[in-house]
Amino acid sequence: MEGDLEDDERIIGEFTNYDEMIAALRARAAELSLSGPSIDNLSGLPDRYAAKLLGPHQIRRLGATSLGPFLGALAVRCRIIEDKAALEKLRSQTTPRDERYVRNGAVHLQLTTRFFQKIGRLGGANSRKYLPKRLVKQLAKRAAAARWKKGAS
Repeated sequence: MEGDLEDDERIIGEFTNYDEMIAALRARAAELSLSGPSIDNLSGLPDRYAAKLLGPHQIRRLGATSLGPFLGALAVRCRIIEDKAALEKLRSQTTPRDERYVRNGAVHLQLTTRFFQKIGRLGGANSRKYLPKRLVKQLAKRAAAARWKKGAS
């Protein structure tokens, strides 16, 4: 069932912000009697990384790369559980979004030759703003010659 603990699961800690999460992870490492180097070894993270994460003066923070291996080394996983009191407060303070304006999937964009010509013209115009007039004139002559050559064939 959703929200219920399975028979072999127990709650290690609860948190609602980053500092509380780090405190819970510190407590878990202490409960397992794991040293920093052993956590580093188990997680595959660089040497002294656990000390930088769990130390009193955090030098590093858990991120997208380190979160999974670090939780694995401490034999824990995270769950997101609905806070009923906070939900009621949220619902009383907000209005539901209008479902007509919600995108229902990926936005499809078709890139056409016409689109690439348009952005090419814009890019050319922008780059010519910063070139000396002599060079702009030289480029214009070269472009005109190319257009006349293309039309003759």
